[in-house]
Amino acid sequence: MTIEVHVLGTSSARPAQGRSVSGSIVETQNGMFVVDCGEGFQNRLVDHRSAMKAYGGRRLKMSKVAAILLTHGHLDHTWGVLPWLQTLALDGRKDPLWVIGPTTSEVVETLLGGENEPEVSPSDLVIQYDMWIDLGANSETLGYELVWVLGDGTRWVNMNDGSEIELPQPMANTTISAHATQHTVPSVAWKISTSDRKGKFNRNATKDMPIDVISSLAAGEDCEYEGQLLKAADFRSSIRPGGSVIISGDTAEQAIDAECDLLIHEATFLEEHSDIANEHLHSSAGGAARTANECKAQHLALTHYSARLEDHTASLDEAREIHPSVVALSDGDRLQLLDDNSLNHFVKSSAGWTQQD
Repeated sequence: MTIEVHVLGTSSARPAQGRSVSGSIVETQNGMFVVDCGEGFQNRLVDHRSAMKAYGGRRLKMSKVAAILLTHGHLDHTWGVLPWLQTLALDGRKDPLWVIGPTTSEVVETLLGGENEPEVSPSDLVIQYDMWIDLGANSETLGYELVWVLGDGTRWVNMNDGSEIELPQPMANTTISAHATQHTVPSVAWKISTSDRKGKFNRNATKDMPIDVISSLAAGEDCEYEGQLLKAADFRSSIRPGGSVIISGDTAEQAIDAECDLLIHEATFLEEHSDIANEHLHSSAGGAARTANECKAQHLALTHYSARLEDHTASLDEAREIHPSVVALSDGDRLQLLDDNSLNHFVKSSAGWTQQD
């Protein structure tokens, strides 16, 4: 497995039809990211972690979370941030945590010492960041290093000290990048990519060899044994390629300037309501599928459904007419992007998870 996504909310704007608002965990071999953190996020996370222990056979360790990546400032994507930060402090977190999100170029310029005061939307993240910091979401109060970062996709500001920085990369062997999307406030899609990994070492083939020979071969060093030159490459499988996932923010249908293996994209409306989608800068299921084609995504996962949709059957049918590999997500689902770039979709139920064909 290269990447696993834990989907904790699939509703747009407000809880509806048994669905909660946005929030996901992206798990890699090197750690985890939270992407969006809407109202009630930590309650859903507690339930999901308990189910993972009971039915998934493992725990999700919150100490492994390296950053919270916010797609935009609407409260159904952000209102769970502050209480969860405080819970991490109560749980004794010590590792640094980054919170990264988008804002306007004018806000970036002002934060870096510009004299102009830009007009700022009430939903802009700079307002929420300032409020959360004033309410105690800072390193001194929480007891762990918390770094607040805002950017316009090109320039990024560390709000702790007002300095301009490169987009942080909080996790080893994993790259994040922000890609502008079109919504009523500054909004981005986050791409998370994992690096290629070494192939597996064939321990069975070396079990009768001395430990120093095994160690050399495992380290990638050719060596002699019983008069023969052993090639380290012969004892390791092929390189396992990394994977990539893009999770969109709220967005009108548009091309995202990146390619990926898996695109998780909002599908607030159906094509029959494209006029409403365009008015509010949201996407239809068909629009999500067209974006997936533009991104050359092998797989598309639909989420962020309007309250008017009782279930996602019609959304799934609509997208599958345009893209060959589509799944429709429900709260609690898990997606596993495998080493061969195939996708496993596990649907949550009261008895655990069932893999979908």
